[in-house]
Amino acid sequence: MPELPEVETIRAYLADQIVGKPVLSVPHLDGRMIKLGECDVDGLTTNLVGRQLSAVDRRGKYLLFCWPPHGYLVVHLGMSGRLTVQPSSDAFLPHTHMVIRFSDLDLRLRDPRRFGRVGWLKERGSLDAHLGIEPLSREFTGQYLAHKLEGRSAPIKALLLNQAIVAGLGNIYVDEALYLSRIHPAQPAKHVGATRAAELARNIRRVLRQSLKNRGTSFSDYVDALGEPGRNQDYLKVYGRRGQSCLRCGSAIETMVIGGRTSHFCSRCQPLPA
Repeated sequence: MPELPEVETIRAYLADQIVGKPVLSVPHLDGRMIKLGECDVDGLTTNLVGRQLSAVDRRGKYLLFCWPPHGYLVVHLGMSGRLTVQPSSDAFLPHTHMVIRFSDLDLRLRDPRRFGRVGWLKERGSLDAHLGIEPLSREFTGQYLAHKLEGRSAPIKALLLNQAIVAGLGNIYVDEALYLSRIHPAQPAKHVGATRAAELARNIRRVLRQSLKNRGTSFSDYVDALGEPGRNQDYLKVYGRRGQSCLRCGSAIETMVIGGRTSHFCSRCQPLPA
């Protein structure tokens, strides 16, 4: 699933390419993808056609296409969604579920699994209310993180994946940040402590910024808005390296399932306290 760096990489390119352009038409919109807001296909199309795109924002893993004061087209890419800009003359590829036409360019959403979702919101506050702090914001501090972990018995990995606590984190960057911080993913959150929470917050920002620099992490599904894969997979320390040697101590990278997600870690560098 695309996480914050991947979604932000897509957002930046889209903003450069289509902001300021009016929507000419919506040649295709699969109603099965509309899982947010209250508009159906006809209502969403009416809200788009003829209006000039003001901005492309991001909130956590959501993209917001802004038409103030009318509202926002919200897109979540799910597990396999791809959002690209390409010439309107290009043929539609299989699993294309949304096409928004801006003059000679199309914004196209492809999603083989249809786990992504699209919708129209009149106010973005209804989305913000369900999401926590952005991890690259000034508000995301060690003090904030320590407060959110205090007294919580759940594994630290599960809490960091909770979008109501930190918006935009996913499996890849949580595993990487925990490894850098030498924290076992199954460690109860309440035992992390203020000092290590501060280090963890710094490492979360570190791994996100590294991935942004490398235009995201690509394994199977993610490509940017140009259809190109990211490069950050070449820099990962633990994620996707099960059975390979730890880059610090040489032990084999292990995995375990926490909260339904596979976690990658080094049991020697990230010991689980008794």
